[in-house]
Amino acid sequence: MNALEAARRVEAVLDEVRRSQQERHGWTHVEINVEVHAAAQRVVLHGEVVVDRIRRRLARSLQEVLPGWAIDIASLRTMEGGTWHALPRSLTELLGARPGPGVAGPSVELRQQDGPVQSLAKGEGGDANVVRCRDGTVGWLPGPLGPRASPPRLSMPWCERPAPLVRATSAWLDVPYKLGGITDAGIDCSALVQRLAADVLGVTLPRHSSDQLQLGPREGPGLEPGDLLFVWNDQEARCHVGIGTGLTVVHASRSRSTVVADPISAFLRQAQRVMHVTFGDVVAFGQQVAGAASLVAAGFELGREPPS
Repeated sequence: MNALEAARRVEAVLDEVRRSQQERHGWTHVEINVEVHAAAQRVVLHGEVVVDRIRRRLARSLQEVLPGWAIDIASLRTMEGGTWHALPRSLTELLGARPGPGVAGPSVELRQQDGPVQSLAKGEGGDANVVRCRDGTVGWLPGPLGPRASPPRLSMPWCERPAPLVRATSAWLDVPYKLGGITDAGIDCSALVQRLAADVLGVTLPRHSSDQLQLGPREGPGLEPGDLLFVWNDQEARCHVGIGTGLTVVHASRSRSTVVADPISAFLRQAQRVMHVTFGDVVAFGQQVAGAASLVAAGFELGREPPS
């Protein structure tokens, strides 16, 4: 294959990624320069994308259209972003797609203390803004941003013992399950883990369970207090997560619509796969990212698939 044909295929992949991102989310950032080395059968991408998973999507798609070629994405960065702003309300909904008539899609809740957030782009007329949170979550914030704020610094863990975390889980029992929720009015499985880690340990974790697993993925169940247990089964969401107490697992159950404490054996029942992250790895992660403005700034790569 000559350089011209390879370049044509690369541009077609880039155009498709931009189109699908624009269609799904109402905005994207895929600013890339391409080097094609036909003799070496190698493509090098330079530039920026809005989220890490686009880097991996590009690599996979280019390998499909250029079989046998080397795809180099080492110089492809996640965009740095702009100024930081306080959240405008005590509870804010971050949308996965640009707000507008008939728009419905995934969303997550943010408490005011989850801010500040980093500006990535502004919607036309200032009706909404694309922002990145400290935990790396990107989405549309309806309405104007709050006042400008200093860049945050992720804290060092202020608690390195599992007992306070285990005790704190009891206050969440019987709280309703709500996908995307993060308050005692409704919360989902990964948000329960994230909020308890932040409030009790001082550790900022990623928002999604598949990213939380990347802190230190280990096969099998974690049986020590404070371990994070992940299961794949037909009753709960894929890569469902809970916090082990030593005897039980506290988790926000989608199938039972509430936060429950199950014996470990019951939590693992009918699981097609079981993995865990130790409490020690959670604390070590907090130490690793401390001082950075966000998990992205700390170099943590979001959106990776669970280990096969």
